[in-house]
Amino acid sequence: MDVFYVLSAAAAGAGLIVLAVALLRTAGTAKGLGRAAAAMRVDVESRTGMLRARAAAVGVAVRDLRIRRVRNGSASVPEPVRSALNE
Repeated sequence: MDVFYVLSAAAAGAGLIVLAVALLRTAGTAKGLGRAAAAMRVDVESRTGMLRARAAAVGVAVRDLRIRRVRNGSASVPEPVRSALNE
């Protein structure tokens, strides 16, 4: 009967070792995925900021164009362009 206890303890110990190795590998993979997600987040934020800057530049250009047209006495003055990116 004591042999069964020893075999059970050995199987449990081997299972714990396999479980520990699997958890360590999974943790490494999760860390890599976290780094990739952070890099993508930074890239998307950078691109979004660039789009906002471009939209603001277009808004400034349109405003300058309207001012020039008003100064030159143009008959039609276009309405300002509204964009959610500028707000």
